[in-house]
Amino acid sequence: MYRILLILLAITLVCSVAEANTQQTIYAICKQTIDIKFCSGILAKNQATSPIMKDFLKVTVTEAERISANTYSFISTIFLNVGSGPGLQKCVESYARVNASFTNAVSLFNEDRFAEIIGLMDEVSYGVGICKTDFNVPGYNVNPMIAKNRETNVLAAMEKIISHMVPS
Repeated sequence: MYRILLILLAITLVCSVAEANTQQTIYAICKQTIDIKFCSGILAKNQATSPIMKDFLKVTVTEAERISANTYSFISTIFLNVGSGPGLQKCVESYARVNASFTNAVSLFNEDRFAEIIGLMDEVSYGVGICKTDFNVPGYNVNPMIAKNRETNVLAAMEKIISHMVPS
C-alpha cells in the first residue's frame, strides 16, 4: 500500500512540474505579444502536456487559420450588406490576403518548413495595416475590426515567436 501511495505521489509531482513548465512557456511566449490574455487563451485551449514548441506552433497555426477564415467571412458579409466604401473594400481585400497567408502557414507547418512561416507573418502584419477601421459597421458602436485586427496581429506575432523557437 505504501508503494502505491508513493507511486501516485511521484506521478502527481511529475504532472505538476510539467504543468508548471508549460505555463511558464506559455507566459514566456505571450509576454512578447500585445495581448497576453488572448495569446494565453489560444495556447491553453489545446494545451500539450509538455512545453514542446512544435505542439504550440501547431495549435497557433490551426487556430490562426480558423480565426482568420471567420474574420474574412465577417468582413466580407459586412461588405455585401453595407456596400462598398474605400476603407471597407481595402479591408476585405487585405483580409483575403491575410487569410491566404494563414492557410499557407498551415501548409508550411505540415511540411516542417517553420522558418518560412516567419516571412508569411510579415505579410499578415502588412495586410492588417491596410485594413483601416475608419468605416461604420451597422449594429456596432465601435468598429469590430479594431478587435479583430488586434487579434490577427497577436496571432501573427505568436507564429513568428514560436517559429523562431522550433528546431528545424
